[in-house]
Amino acid sequence: MVAVRDVVRDVVAEVAPEELPLVDGLASYDDGTVVRRLSRTGPRREPLGFGWGEVVGLATPVVWLVLDQVAQRLADAAVDGTAKGARGLLRRLVRRRRPPATLPTLTAEQLAELRRDLLDLSIRRGLDAQIAAELADTVVRRLGPGSGDSPGEPTPAS
Repeated sequence: MVAVRDVVRDVVAEVAPEELPLVDGLASYDDGTVVRRLSRTGPRREPLGFGWGEVVGLATPVVWLVLDQVAQRLADAAVDGTAKGARGLLRRLVRRRRPPATLPTLTAEQLAELRRDLLDLSIRRGLDAQIAAELADTVVRRLGPGSGDSPGEPTPAS
């Protein structure tokens, strides 16, 4: 299993290194907070919380939101609905932070779906089609077979 935030950092470092300060600033928040802040599409009433104000990168939100969505979808599929509801209630009662979202090894079909989701959200968020494709390919390469689950581990060239 690999943490979503680690994959986001690796991909952003490769595709949009100018957004690394944004990723590093978001790293101090739990995944739920990061997803809520990055999923806002309208004008912001408050800054991101670490001095960035209106400055938001394009690649970081796309990668983080899609990977978090995939991680949640896979986790939900692995947990029975009743157990999931009880776990959510217990978490709210003790106000415990949710553990970082992680991704298991994905199948070829899941990687293809992930690539489509990344391309779709990238285009909707205003990324150039070529950059969107590079971003999606980098994520798939990072999560694909032979990539390893260790953050910072070099990914094989395609």
